[in-house]
Amino acid sequence: MTSTGAMSQKAKPTTFTCCLLDDAEMAKQSCQAVLQSANKKEKATQIVVFKETVSPGQDSCWSWVVCFAAVFSNVVICGFTYSYGILFPALLDEFQQGKANTAWIGSIAMAGVGLYGPIIGKVYHRFGARTVAFLGSIICVISLIATSQAPNLYVMLATYGVLFGFGSCSVYMITFMAVPRYFVRWRSLSLGLIAMGPGGGLFIMSPIVQALFERFGWRGTFLAMAGVVSLACVMAFVYRPITLESDKVELHSDSKTDNKFWDFSIVKHKKFMLCVTAGVVFYLGHYTPTVHMVRFLEDRGSSEVKASRLYIYSGIASLLVRPVIGRVNDLTWVNPCYIYTVAAALEGVFTILLPFASTQFHFVIYFVFYGLADGTVGCGINIAILNGLPERLKPLGFGIYNCLSCITSACGPALGGLVADISGSYVPVFHMVGAIMLAGAALLLAVSCIKNPDKLRTEQETDLWEMLLVVEKCSVV
Repeated sequence: MTSTGAMSQKAKPTTFTCCLLDDAEMAKQSCQAVLQSANKKEKATQIVVFKETVSPGQDSCWSWVVCFAAVFSNVVICGFTYSYGILFPALLDEFQQGKANTAWIGSIAMAGVGLYGPIIGKVYHRFGARTVAFLGSIICVISLIATSQAPNLYVMLATYGVLFGFGSCSVYMITFMAVPRYFVRWRSLSLGLIAMGPGGGLFIMSPIVQALFERFGWRGTFLAMAGVVSLACVMAFVYRPITLESDKVELHSDSKTDNKFWDFSIVKHKKFMLCVTAGVVFYLGHYTPTVHMVRFLEDRGSSEVKASRLYIYSGIASLLVRPVIGRVNDLTWVNPCYIYTVAAALEGVFTILLPFASTQFHFVIYFVFYGLADGTVGCGINIAILNGLPERLKPLGFGIYNCLSCITSACGPALGGLVADISGSYVPVFHMVGAIMLAGAALLLAVSCIKNPDKLRTEQETDLWEMLLVVEKCSVV
């Protein structure tokens, strides 16, 4: 199927994509109409047409096997990573290096879950999901075994902070890249299940980590977790290659594609820039309480067992609120930024008041609100950032946000440990962290005051995309 049209040599080419399912003649006429519209505006146009049907491998029983394997891998990897606070007091007593240096180990590992995403993406496109997930699991196993024998914190920084962080990112990121290929009808549900990994992992793995620690000590816990993570190596083999039945036919192109790695026009989008700033500020303080909570409660006379059980409440709350927030974002009459602002502000206020808590029930309430804020803000800011950018800038914007938020997430617990070492108390730490989260909440409130830009595309692009939407609608019918 071919189409021709006048091409303006001076105009910058624009690429449009049609998804054609059945009626080829109707689709041909529609695409010709689109091309004619482009020619009238004297704009160079490149149309790419996909003839796409549902592959036999999609939405099958095996697809759900893949989804289950991905959920299991995320629960194990994220659960153990975010349970570092349970082992933090033992490492603090073992190496006597201060709260700041000890917190760096877990902080870098937590940040690693998303920090190496661009590298993993490149490797995935080169070698495929099965290879990357398997090698990532092997790296995690080797790093945990090496960490169990670490003689000092500097070795742990390399083996657990850097090496395990890279391996966990390989496993975690692959689930979001590969699993959607196995689904069409149930794609949103599968992604929702995978996204529950951090909350579900903390809920399931924190009591397991505590039980292992009581039985084998911190070195034995790392060694035992190496055995548990080795199951993810087996799960990696379910990512068998799937070939989608799509035949790509390029209809018309005589211009070079503009593939810029960086587009400075992204800084002109005020809502995006404010969302990124709010997220970066908020996550500077968000993870600090979970890393230092067990030691704080031990200093208050609470047992380590009671302190570690509090993580379960946070995991349950985060697990349950994420799908609710996803549904709320679909409601046109609700401004989700107000919800994110309330969640972040409540977490900040409760963190400031945390030193005044005196009973176990008070700490349970705090962890419940912490989990709710974790799920609400964590899920919501990503959506707000993507909604604040035009289609061509979304990948770049999402990458920028993840890299910056991971860096501040790694710095937060270490900064809290430094303040605790200097002051000799956790009280100023929680006051500082609460104030930081309130600042993030204020920025989120400012985001809600910015109206969505009326035109994220040019007038020509809008007209053409409206016609392409007609093509897609007719094709689906």
